[in-house]
Amino acid sequence: MASFSAALSSELFRMLRRKKATVLLILSFGMVAVALLLSLVVRGGLGILGGTGAAFPTSVLGVYANTILPLFVALAVTDAFTSEFAHDTMKIVITKPVTRFRIYLAKLASVGAFILANLLLVMVLSMVVTVAFFPRLVSFGWAVEVVAAYLLTLFPLLVLAVITAFFANVLKSSAGVFFLSVLLFLLSKALSVVSALSYVLPTSLLDWYKLWISSVMPFGSILRTLLVMAAYFALFTALGFRRFDRRAL
Repeated sequence: MASFSAALSSELFRMLRRKKATVLLILSFGMVAVALLLSLVVRGGLGILGGTGAAFPTSVLGVYANTILPLFVALAVTDAFTSEFAHDTMKIVITKPVTRFRIYLAKLASVGAFILANLLLVMVLSMVVTVAFFPRLVSFGWAVEVVAAYLLTLFPLLVLAVITAFFANVLKSSAGVFFLSVLLFLLSKALSVVSALSYVLPTSLLDWYKLWISSVMPFGSILRTLLVMAAYFALFTALGFRRFDRRAL
């Protein structure tokens, strides 16, 4: 456990030192600002951006989790795996007295921490905006619902992260991994519209928080989605580590 903690601390330190992580957090802040401006401009209109008021944080989440954040996840994963192999810094990591499995888990955990930090930043900013502009609509129940929605979104994003990590250990090019991730994401989005089995596609999992905050909680759908996520996570974590363990330095 101590070796894993050391590996995780090292991964988090390296991630914080990279300018890319800081830039992505700044973009997250900018995304909330743009969403607020658009929301105020089209207030009273139709569509997701027209849903101002208490629904502002979840409206932002719906857009953010289905567009920008998956791209951030792909960038973070490729930076953690493919970039280190490309720059030969993985040799330094592997020589530490830590098993490859713990190194792999530490990298995934650091990406998970990055995702959580992004979600929390956007959540806090969107809640502050709501309190500032719509104070009469704020309540304790509203706050619990918003926090639950953002925290629940972490799980499907982790699924996307382990899937991307698998491809990051198959392909040698960071650009190749990123563009393949984007292509598969768009393909999954398109199939979710026309396929009867859309509920098993990774991108359809991004909206599972809506099941928890609906007026009537569909326990069957929640359990099914949870099992699908668990299957994806277990399968691609195993496949990804198998490639990582056998990859030549």
